Order: sequence, then C-alpha cells, then structure tokens
Amino acid sequence: MERKWWWKAIGIALLTVLAVLYLVPTFVDKRSLPGWYKKYIDAELQLGLDLQGGIHLVYEVEVDKAVSDKVDRLAIDIEERFIKDKKIKVRTEREGRDDIVIKFSKASDIKHLDKKFMGDFRSQLDEVERDNDKGTARLRIDEKYVKDVQEYAIKQAIQTIRGRVDEFGVSEPTILRKGRDIVVELPGLTAEHFERVKKIIGRTAQLEFKICDDAAGYMRRIAARVPKGSPIKVQTDSYDGKKLGTITYTYLQSKDKKALEAFLDSLPKLGLAIPKDHEILLGQDRARDKKGKVLPEPVWVTYYLKRRTELTGEYITDADVQWDERSGRPEVGLTFDRNGASIFARVSGDNVGRRMAIILDSNINSAPVLQSKITGGRARITLGGFRPAAELQREAKDLAAVLRSGALPAPLRKTFERQVGPTLGRDAIERGTLAFGIGGGLVILFILYYYRFAGFVCDLALVLNFVFIGAIMAGFHATLTLPGIAGLVLTVGMAVDANVIIYERIREEEALGKTPRAAIDAGYGRAFWTIFDAQLTTAIAGFVLLQYGSGPIRGFALTLLIGILCSIFTGVVVTRLLMDFYVTKFKPKKLSI
Repeated sequence: MERKWWWKAIGIALLTVLAVLYLVPTFVDKRSLPGWYKKYIDAELQLGLDLQGGIHLVYEVEVDKAVSDKVDRLAIDIEERFIKDKKIKVRTEREGRDDIVIKFSKASDIKHLDKKFMGDFRSQLDEVERDNDKGTARLRIDEKYVKDVQEYAIKQAIQTIRGRVDEFGVSEPTILRKGRDIVVELPGLTAEHFERVKKIIGRTAQLEFKICDDAAGYMRRIAARVPKGSPIKVQTDSYDGKKLGTITYTYLQSKDKKALEAFLDSLPKLGLAIPKDHEILLGQDRARDKKGKVLPEPVWVTYYLKRRTELTGEYITDADVQWDERSGRPEVGLTFDRNGASIFARVSGDNVGRRMAIILDSNINSAPVLQSKITGGRARITLGGFRPAAELQREAKDLAAVLRSGALPAPLRKTFERQVGPTLGRDAIERGTLAFGIGGGLVILFILYYYRFAGFVCDLALVLNFVFIGAIMAGFHATLTLPGIAGLVLTVGMAVDANVIIYERIREEEALGKTPRAAIDAGYGRAFWTIFDAQLTTAIAGFVLLQYGSGPIRGFALTLLIGILCSIFTGVVVTRLLMDFYVTKFKPKKLSI
C-alpha cells in the first residue's frame, strides 16, 4: 500500500484515541481517574439548564445610582484639573443626582471656569448657574450623556457578571439582557452552591474611600436624643489627630442593626436631619466594657462621614489575598493604577490626622487614622476577626476575585429567582433519548441495507462523527442543551447526505464501465465541491446565529458548526480512506455499493 495511505490511517487512529480520551471524563466519575489523566486532560461535556437543572435569576440594574456615581467622579476630576492646571483649590459637591456645585476659595477665581476649561467636559456637563460674587457655579450632567452612562452600566454589568461567574468556575452560563434587566442561567449548580454564587453575582463590590468628620458636633446632638431604655448605647472615643490635636468623637453602638437604622431614619422628624454634605453609615466592630476591654460579641457602630467620595474602586488594577503578620488573619491587598495612586496620595496628604473610612457596598469595612501621606498606590481591606479563619479566607478569596473582575457600575436588585430541575422532566429526557436512538438506529440499518459494504463504511464514519463532535465540545467545556441535540440530529442528516452524494456518484461512474479504483477517485473528486457548497451555506447561517443569537440559539449554532466540520472530515477523509483500503486489500471486480 502507498506510504501516504499509512500516514492517513495513523493520523485518524491517533485523533480517534485522543477524542475517546477527551470523552472519558464525561461518562466516568473524575474522582476515579488517575492523577496524570486529570493533569493533562481537562475536558467534560456539560448538560444545559433544560437537561440537568440549575438556577435562573433576573436582576434589575439600578442605573440612577450609576449616574450619581459618575457625577461624583466628574466632581473629583474637576477638582484635580483645577489643582493640576490652575493651581487653584476648589470644593465640589453633588446635589441631587445630576448637579455639581463648585465653590472657589477665592470668588475671583471663578473666571478660570471658562469655555476652554468647560470644553474638556463639553459632552458631559452644562453650566446652568453662576454667582460671581460668591464664587460658586452649578453644572448639570447632559441628558444625552445620562443615557450613555445608563446604557454603559447595563453592558458593563453583564460583562462583570460574566467575569465573576467565570472566576468561580460556573460552566457555560447564559447571561443576556432584557431591557434594564439581566437574565442569568447557571446550569448544573448543586444546592449548597446556590447561596454563594448568588452572593458573588449580586455583590456590587463598590469600594469607596471617604473622610470621617469626627470633629463635628452633630453626633453629640443626636446622641442626646437617644431614647432611654433603647438598645442603642452612646459611646465616645479619641485618637491622636497629629497637628489637629486630640480628637474626641461620639458614636452610637447597638447589637440590633435594625434598631439603629430605625433611629437614624427618624432623625428628620426630630429636627436633626443629616446635613446634605454628610452621611451616617454603619460598620461592625467589637464591643468594649467600661474599662475599654474588648468583648467577644460584635456590634454595629455609626460613622459620621463627609458624603464626598474621595476615591473609588474603579482605579484598582489588582487584588489579592494576604495575611496580617500580627493577627494571622487573611486580608485583601489592593493596588491602584497611576491616577488612583495620585488621588490616594493627595487625599491622604490633605487629611493627615483624620480617619479615612473604607466602604464596601455601603458598609464601613474599617476607618484607620491617616498617620502620613500614603504613596505607592497600595491599600488593604481587613475582614475582621469575628469568624473562623477558614471562613474568612474563603471570603477574602471571593472578595479579591470580585474586585479583580471589577465593581458593578450600579447595584443589582434581584427581581426573580428560580431553582429549576430539568425542565423537560426525567421521563421526557428518557423518551427523547429513546427516540434519538431509534431514529439513529433506523438510519444506520437503512444505509447498511441499501449500500451494503459502503453503507457499513458510512455507519462507521457516522459513529466517529459523534465521537469527534462530543470530544470537541468536551474539550471546550461546552454545554449540551435540547437545541444542541437538535443540532446533532441535523448533523446526522447532513453527514449521511454527504455520503449518499458520493456513493451515488460512484455508482454512476461504475455504470460507465470504470474500474472500482477509478470510480472511487471520480466519485469523491466530483462530489466534494457539491458537499462543500452545501455545508458552507449551512455554516454561514450557523455563524449568523452564533453571532446574533443568545442562549439556546447559540447552543444550536455551536453544535451545528462543530458538526459541519466533523461531517466533512468523516464523510470525505475517513470514508475515502476505508474505501481505498477495501479496494487495495481485496481488489474487488465490482464495488459493494
């Protein structure tokens, strides 16, 4: 036999063995496989939500929060620009959702807020009010830009959710948009993973740094109005404020978070509404006795903050789990980009002796005193010591992964949740499998009966076709859904159709008096472009479905495209090799076709 024939045979045999190896983890428990096998072959064909169940979630993106956060960042950018370009100190405050109020230290400096300066913000902000005597101006975010921010928030939320799901190994999720809602389908999750994955997906991970206004007297005023017998206690503490001297501040403490929140909500009725440029947030801490000794039980405490956000997590370039050398507890180390490091250095330098609150998802994580200007763009988030170290380590790992994948541009509000079993039902799946087996079996028997030995070759190629399709899908950890099975069924028809075209052409060539070898050469040679044309037109439709479809449609398109590739290989290359072997080895005078 020709040497070229042997090389083809060896190549196909090796591909077949490799495909079988990739399929083994799909049908055999991974725990029973040897270590070397799992090291080199990471493949498994997953079942979709409709075949194996999972979780179905619907989230609404709170786009107005994305707009207000963007206005805050624009306010910071304006301050940075005046300091850098004009050497002028200004103070900016956000009012409502859309407005920025600029206050110049010197009223005469308002002249620098000119067309050239505003030109850098022309697509984002419009000046709506100016008071030259007071040195104040009001800017408002452009309505068209508001829509752009809202649209970006939804698109970025989808990307962030996808990144978080991928980070935690949830295979082949379906994540799609419906208006302002995001639909998330996660197949194959076990019950114990539901809560953790939901927490990871919905975590806003909005990291903010704000300055505590401990020197203000507001907290002393509201502390005097705490009802007697309330579970809320009034506490005081002090720290060294460097050049500011000793700072003594008042705060509220309670084991009952709801009671504390209810009291804060009642402040407007008591005539003690929180100033617009300030806010009160809560954080967990350890209780202390009268002598200052730390007690084991955690409590909720208040922090009086300036509302302005000095720095956000959008400047984070990396987040990783570290260990505190003193406590031995895990923490999350943060690295900021160049702009973030510059802002962090300026803010810390301007507020030496004050506490800076580190806020994660509207909860105070910690509030260390700024001892000096912090350069280098590094910060850390401690997780407290209220729980076992193993639990804290897992939380630190989850938080680092969430921060690496990016903060959600706006909070998500879960509007629907459903844990689903296989939507087809076990009985329906079994019936579908039976129908698929019967249909495929009848096709195999008919081809075998009608084309005899050539039919056997076609059937063998059809089996290899399924093996290769399954191996490729397993190698990419693809998910098999009901539409995917429909794609497989269509592939069967197309694979058989290719061999029918070839065999009928061979029959015609043999009827013209050609030898078996010549008939095979002519049959495959002249039928190839007909097969290629048919497969190409189908592949074009498959690419369009894959590009613009979503969920089940993409599953169908992916299976179809893989099937087309495998069908051409098995229907043309594999069957040709077997037919050549048959003619060369047995030298028939007439083909069994």
